[in-house]
Amino acid sequence: MRLLPIIISLSFSPQAFSSDWLELNNLPNSTEYPTWVQSAYSDVGVLSRSTSDLHINLSDWIAEQNLYVTNPSKIVVFADTIEVPENFNLLVNNQNILIFARKIVGPGTPTFVLGQQGSAASISVIAGEIETPINVLAFQSDGSITRDALTGNTGDGESVVLAGEHYRRTTIDSNITGQMKLATEPFTDIINRSFDMAASLFDTNPELSLDLINWIEQSLRYSGSVVEDDPILSDLYLQTVAFKQFINFSTKESHYVPYLDKVLYQDKYEAYLNAMVAYQAQWDIIQDRNTVIEDKIEAAKLALANIEDVLRAQSSIITQTQSNIDKIGDSLTEVDSQYKAQELVTLDARTTYLVGVENWKTQQQLNAALAIFKAIAEIGSAVSGVFTGNLSGVNDLTEQLAKTPEALEKAKNLVTNIKSVTGIIDSVTKTISGISQLTADIKSTIKLQKISEAMDGFNFNIPTINESNLAWDLMITEIRSNLRYADSLGIKGSRQYLLELEKQVLLGKAINITQLNFAQEQAKLVDLLLTNNVTINQQQRLNDAIEGYQVDTDSFDSIERELSRVLMHFKRPMFVALSNYVQAYEYWALKPSEITPSLNKSYLDYQFDLASIESEYVNALSSFQPAPQDFTIDNYTISSPEQLESFATTGQLNFSIPLEQVQLCSFDRVRLSTVRVFLEGENLPYGKQLNLRVSSSGNYADRYENQDYQFSSNPVSRAFYYRLDDPTTNDVSIITDGAVANKFEYAYFQPTPFTSWNVTLNNFDETDQANNQYLKDVEQIRVEFLGSGIPNGNSCSN
Repeated sequence: MRLLPIIISLSFSPQAFSSDWLELNNLPNSTEYPTWVQSAYSDVGVLSRSTSDLHINLSDWIAEQNLYVTNPSKIVVFADTIEVPENFNLLVNNQNILIFARKIVGPGTPTFVLGQQGSAASISVIAGEIETPINVLAFQSDGSITRDALTGNTGDGESVVLAGEHYRRTTIDSNITGQMKLATEPFTDIINRSFDMAASLFDTNPELSLDLINWIEQSLRYSGSVVEDDPILSDLYLQTVAFKQFINFSTKESHYVPYLDKVLYQDKYEAYLNAMVAYQAQWDIIQDRNTVIEDKIEAAKLALANIEDVLRAQSSIITQTQSNIDKIGDSLTEVDSQYKAQELVTLDARTTYLVGVENWKTQQQLNAALAIFKAIAEIGSAVSGVFTGNLSGVNDLTEQLAKTPEALEKAKNLVTNIKSVTGIIDSVTKTISGISQLTADIKSTIKLQKISEAMDGFNFNIPTINESNLAWDLMITEIRSNLRYADSLGIKGSRQYLLELEKQVLLGKAINITQLNFAQEQAKLVDLLLTNNVTINQQQRLNDAIEGYQVDTDSFDSIERELSRVLMHFKRPMFVALSNYVQAYEYWALKPSEITPSLNKSYLDYQFDLASIESEYVNALSSFQPAPQDFTIDNYTISSPEQLESFATTGQLNFSIPLEQVQLCSFDRVRLSTVRVFLEGENLPYGKQLNLRVSSSGNYADRYENQDYQFSSNPVSRAFYYRLDDPTTNDVSIITDGAVANKFEYAYFQPTPFTSWNVTLNNFDETDQANNQYLKDVEQIRVEFLGSGIPNGNSCSN
């Protein structure tokens, strides 16, 4: 079975990989890269000349091939970067030239002169970026001369064909199958060469690595049957899709905290590492220049046997990632439910507020303020509409303000910030849809065409969590400013509407963060599933190649390259595993881990990381000064008539605990073990059992040593059941305590109180409100927080 072709340069002056490519891409000369990218592909014949390399100096190559004198009918130049350092003119008679590159750079201007001797000719240039236009001068048989410049500004490339008096310039757009069929060997070479370079650069330069991968993925996707009919290119496309997702999402900052059991996590990591170590040991023998070819073959056979072990270990990380996705999916459902419940409460507050605005309107003539106040009443429903793909509410809001030009001018920041939030929501929603479709396609039967179609419509332009948070924060700041102004003018209901709208915004913010975490975890799963599939295919190809290897006639380079790719695949799950650990550790210790996820570590480095997991845990424990101490906070109460009325009507209550909450201000690194919620009122029924569910939004804050932190994780949802023995003295019997930490006893995660909380009365009667009348006697709702914190010496007063 065919493996990756590696053809050593046969040109008169071989083009070795040099510092030119590194310099043009702003990389240091010390950059490490695979040895096999150093020699150019070259095919020199009487009728054709072809080359491919990471860097090609086009002026020098044309001179080396003596193309000013010789007349091959086909000229093919493929490279990641083509450099044109100086001007040159080349006569093209009865020849076809095909140039393919990620970018063409340099101050020189090439001029291709077609048909000067009455001959037919063509030139096609497919490049993502052309720094200096390529001139084409065409002499037609009727004596006319056509001048053109190929700039790269239209489509994916351009082609010029001259035959007699017929001159045609066409744009190449989204389909390069025909061109690549004319040059499958250099196409395969440059794509493989660029992929290996992208993989080796990820640790040091993820931006350039992503640029390379984006170009490779698009080129393969646009090459149609050239890729579909070639099992190696098909596999490479799957690898590229996986790696593209991997880079896109792993380079986004993430403060997502997975639920990880430290002991179990170490065991999983160690099992996978041990399987990889055995493979790496054989790879080291193969890489040793002093190893004779017979021993390399034997080592390759042993490495092949280890692939099965690694694939089995890999499945545990796939299972862990799927588990993360399932938990985040449950979280999304939970937060969405809280958001919808809060939306109803906000709508009630909005009604009271609008009545206040109408009453105020009859007394005032501040038209601009009036228009803004009315527009703010529509914000909640407008933002909610975007979550379901409906942008009309936002557009209507802008149009409403536009009717009063002065209002539109005064509210321009508000409009800008609302549009920023709705843009974030729209972008995240589309990304979720795209990656979910891609995941579904991969989980069923991996078909190249389906994945290609999914990638066609998939936009990776997803915001970071910080960008999402900032957009929501700026919007609520503008809303707060305007509603406080409304309150100062005596508009009734504005203060309560602001309170409920703030809660809705916090929950909307939590939905976006949960969606972003969902997308990141799904991207990891897509990468792992595709990589697993490709590794199985590589295993079969390697088995056939090693079994059929002839020492005297075959080159071992192609086997070596495939084995290297397999090793790189094994390291990606290690990267995912370490990333999960680092995020969990930072939440637990409130400081960065010393472990750095990497694709280019040796197995000895990974073993050191394993040892560090235990030592970091111990060191962090001893670093907390003073040590965390247990606390009980039992005086956080909610007594607002509007909130109590809402609870009596809906059986649900939302509240938020800010970092500045006075009851908790004397503690840093605050973690909860138990949350309890009590309904209090002298006239509540004796002996009544109250079944409450207490849940968080999953968006957490914390502080330590004067620094604030933001994290997200799965919402905590716990039952708290109790019997009200004596409402006059608030004596109760707890049936099921609201412990939130016991299930995480050996894990890195415990929730902080600084989040948005939802309380739901499970035995609220949705069908008969008469059975809920006792809730009208609730005088206050008291929340107890039990947990631990580091005393910070702050003086707090009520």
